[in-house]
Amino acid sequence: MSTEFSARTRSNNIQTLKTERLDVLIIGGGIVGAGLIRDLALNGGIKVGLIEQGDFASGTSSATSQLVHGGFRYLLKRDIDLVKKSRKEREILRRIAPNLVKPMPIALLNYRGDPYPLTGIQLAAHYYNRLFKADEAEKTAVIRDRQKVRQLVGPIAADSLKGCVLLWDSTVDDARLTLATLKDAHRHGAIVANYVRFLDFVTQSDTGAEDRMFGITAEDVISGQRFEITARKIVSTTGPWSDEVWRKDPSYDGTPRLLTEKAKGVHLILPRCGKQNDSEAYGLIVCTHSEKQRKRNPRVIFILPGAYETSIVGTTETTPKEALASVRPSADEATYLLSETQRIFPEKTLNRDAIIAAYAGTRPLIAANLHKRGLTRTGFVSREHLITESPSGVMYLYGGKLTTHRQMAEETVDYLAAFFNVPRHCKTDTRPLFDTSGQEPNGNRDHDSLSNADVARLIERYGDGYQVIQRLVNDDAALAEPITPSLPFTKAELLYAYWGEMTMTLDDLLWRRTRIGWTRGQGLDIAPQIAQFLSEKNGWNQARVVAEVEAYREHIRWLNSNL
Repeated sequence: MSTEFSARTRSNNIQTLKTERLDVLIIGGGIVGAGLIRDLALNGGIKVGLIEQGDFASGTSSATSQLVHGGFRYLLKRDIDLVKKSRKEREILRRIAPNLVKPMPIALLNYRGDPYPLTGIQLAAHYYNRLFKADEAEKTAVIRDRQKVRQLVGPIAADSLKGCVLLWDSTVDDARLTLATLKDAHRHGAIVANYVRFLDFVTQSDTGAEDRMFGITAEDVISGQRFEITARKIVSTTGPWSDEVWRKDPSYDGTPRLLTEKAKGVHLILPRCGKQNDSEAYGLIVCTHSEKQRKRNPRVIFILPGAYETSIVGTTETTPKEALASVRPSADEATYLLSETQRIFPEKTLNRDAIIAAYAGTRPLIAANLHKRGLTRTGFVSREHLITESPSGVMYLYGGKLTTHRQMAEETVDYLAAFFNVPRHCKTDTRPLFDTSGQEPNGNRDHDSLSNADVARLIERYGDGYQVIQRLVNDDAALAEPITPSLPFTKAELLYAYWGEMTMTLDDLLWRRTRIGWTRGQGLDIAPQIAQFLSEKNGWNQARVVAEVEAYREHIRWLNSNL
């Protein structure tokens, strides 16, 4: 049975953080922090906690291209080692989270004037598969007949099309992968709390490194209460916020460790551009043409099939002008992505009115002063990661990407296990994120309120959490009703988000837990209805209902204000 992971769990965990000393405190609840705390919890022997200043994955880890990919484009930049690691990690994530990490065919389109010849891409793709043994169904292929390409991927521009190379990657909801990883850590004894902000280091013992004890101040963002947490080791997994922690480090030397240049990534959610059938939909990778007019090197963008007949288009590589917490798409960035997508799909009408949603994130790019020798190359910022320890003993995980988060965690726990002198048994490459044993759509069920298709969808999305949702429906058949005819989510799923996914706000629910904010209308029309339903089931008063709805509407208004 799925374990409770609720506001009550959060309150209990905060009390534990206040009163008990930890071995390790992780600051940052994105995918890297989630992978690290899961590895520590599965290993055993180390008491570990994690705090996140907002909702889990509310930063960069919910603003990616939604890909677990082998890094084919890094092959073109000759970063062979990173490609090998990425391919390996993709296979591991497919194995431990098959319900979340799904294989997806991708077509690399090649047009006249593109910087890479079609034959060269084909050779690179074959080499890409040889670097890691590919599944027989995932072999690369080249198609030079432009009409066959259009039949396969949809109504793309064909006049200067030379063909395409087909290869495979995987798609994932990054926020749900982060959540599932944290929940598995919780099941194995980790102490996890969202909406707890790190404020400062306050104490540090003067004893030897092995006996050193850190004290930090933190704030419960929900209640406003401040308290201290003590741990023998602090690890920052705060991504682009790492320099904010570093500036408060007792050994801060005045030198930033991250880059902001070309660190901002913007994505648009558009109506489905290619094939409409999800089972036949291909992702596309295309070289841009906008840079030619400015005599800059072209780059690539993704046009990927999203849920609910949408396409995810991204990403930019721009320099953010705003603070990290205020990063959002600009008008110029939206125009850039729209124009490139319109060029590829000339039969579509892709103007500002076509944008369903948009989001932005900042990549944790490593500054030159932290690069390992030989890593920096002209015109190329590596997505490789670094694990460092400051003179004061605070650890920082820099760089990396969604695909390699598990490997980053494994390397860090190797060090921590040796530091604490505990046996090391890495299990994260084999232990599934969900227990789905015995959960078959056609198995015996206590109630007929959910169809076999509904059950299969719930198992795929929630793993063992399906059992709780089924129990809720068994107790009240009305909870099997969809929240709106256009979306599959049931009322029981909304309740489960609060009982089993530590959802704290309506924004958490609509933007990350369900991605309703990524659907047409962005949930603005049904937000009051959902909030009212939650008030009846979770005991919200009317003041909270109004505040929750207005906070969500304000988030959407703010996010879209530049579009």
